[in-house]
Amino acid sequence: MQVPLLVDDFLRRAARIYPGKTAIVDGDQRFTYAQYQQRVNQLAHALRRCGVGKGDRVCMLSPNSHFFLESFYATSQIGAVLVPLNYRLTPEEHRFIIAHATVKVVLADSEYTAAIDAIRAQLPSVQQWIVASADSTRRAGWTDWEQLIADMPVEAPPPPERDENDLVSINYTSGTTARPKGVML
Repeated sequence: MQVPLLVDDFLRRAARIYPGKTAIVDGDQRFTYAQYQQRVNQLAHALRRCGVGKGDRVCMLSPNSHFFLESFYATSQIGAVLVPLNYRLTPEEHRFIIAHATVKVVLADSEYTAAIDAIRAQLPSVQQWIVASADSTRRAGWTDWEQLIADMPVEAPPPPERDENDLVSINYTSGTTARPKGVML
């Protein structure tokens, strides 16, 4: 019998064995493995509600944060592909990567929404814009992450058929000598 080793297996195992242990420290925020798993599950459900399915691309523009970690496991859980964006790149490089990867949903930290808004009209594949923010400031044209996941189930959604060789992430180079190039994980 072959049992595939999947990326999200690591979090599921940690949440089962160490539910009360601290998993994430993000500034003043602390999340246990159980809380982290629940937030991942909620985001996975929310992304599905946004029409994201197996193989769809979701990008994340964020510094090192709990939002970034949640996006990695939530996309994996539903068979979607995460396209992490380097926040040090220019809006034009972000535009190229988002278009090249045919991203369906953009997740962005609040401090980077202006950079994405500057290229938004040039991104026809994007259907949803979600802002990750610790504050409650409304951003025109953006759905608030916390509001999006608030009413979602904390249990994992039913997984799609997956294999350990399925694409999980496309990581782009910075394009120092030419356009950024995607490396598949």
